[in-house]
This record gives sequence, C-alpha cells and structure tokens, in this order.
Amino acid sequence: MLEIKSIVKDIEDWGEDADDFIVSFEIDVGEQDIPAASDMLTFSVISPKRLSKVLDKVDIEIGHGYLLMKDFNIRNMQLYLENIMNKCKDEDYDIYLNNLARYFKLHD
Repeated sequence: MLEIKSIVKDIEDWGEDADDFIVSFEIDVGEQDIPAASDMLTFSVISPKRLSKVLDKVDIEIGHGYLLMKDFNIRNMQLYLENIMNKCKDEDYDIYLNNLARYFKLHD
C-alpha cells in the first residue's frame, strides 16, 4: 500500500492580495514497508485570482496538477491529499500510482 513519505513546499508566490497565490508542492509516495523507495508527484495550489492571471497570458491552460483554493490553508490541503490517496487506493502499486496521476503530475 502506498503512503505519503514527504510533502515539500517547492515554490511559493503571493501577489499583493491574500487571494492571489500559487504554492507548488512535491509529494514523495512509496510502499509503507520500504523506507527509501518512492515516486515523486507534483501539484500547485492556486487561487482563482491567480488562475485568472495565468489565463490572461494563454489561450488554453491544462488544469492537471492544480488544486483550486480561495484561501490557502495547509491543513485543508493535507486533508484533501489524504482523501485523494484513499480514493485512489489499489492493491497494485502501478494502478495506485496511475490513479494518483489523474490528480497530480507524475515525475520519473
């Protein structure tokens, strides 16, 4: 069974207003019984205001790897991650990882 080994804040960019932000994270996930082995997933928590600014610069933006929040709250984000982990569970490691890749960007 997969578990989150670590969550690391990568990039944090706040605008002038509290509701203008993007915070990027890296998650290491791996087997519970194997301490060192893991796969890395990334995602960004982005506010609607910041997403609007992103869309002002491009015609199309793929939403893969974005979690939208009006107000950044680390605890709510962690609870949401736990819910996604539970929703994606599978006994097969590769299937579990592929299920997670629906929400997050998977890195080799």
